[in-house]
Amino acid sequence: MLASVITVVSALAASAAALPGAISARETYANWPATNFQEGCSPGGCIASFNISAPADYVKGAPAFNVACHPIYIQQGWIECDAVSELADRSYVQSMWTDGSDRPLIKISVSHVWYQGEVRYNASGAVEFPATTTAFQVPVTSITAVL
Repeated sequence: MLASVITVVSALAASAAALPGAISARETYANWPATNFQEGCSPGGCIASFNISAPADYVKGAPAFNVACHPIYIQQGWIECDAVSELADRSYVQSMWTDGSDRPLIKISVSHVWYQGEVRYNASGAVEFPATTTAFQVPVTSITAVL
């Protein structure tokens, strides 16, 4: 019985490995540079701050943005970032700070939402880094559109 299970598992593993692209990295559509990262904690929780921006058309049709974000760790929810320069109409950026894959890592997620007519677009990505990092890139790995 054990030999049969091992044979089946081995065959499945070999089949999956033989498929081109069966296991692949996520596509990166753009990278958003973030600077001036700082974080601090008190008994009530932790807060971070950083600046992040993107040029117009970082993906086709996306408006530019330049914002200051202040995610709160204890909240672990999306918090709207503050515009440093004027944002396009019906465009906003949010960030979220959650647990990293390893204890000393910080995970920051960023989402840029904008509208073209009635279509709502959302480009987002996340990055993990040590708390001592002051600048990083957020890879945009997801772009959705909702009618």
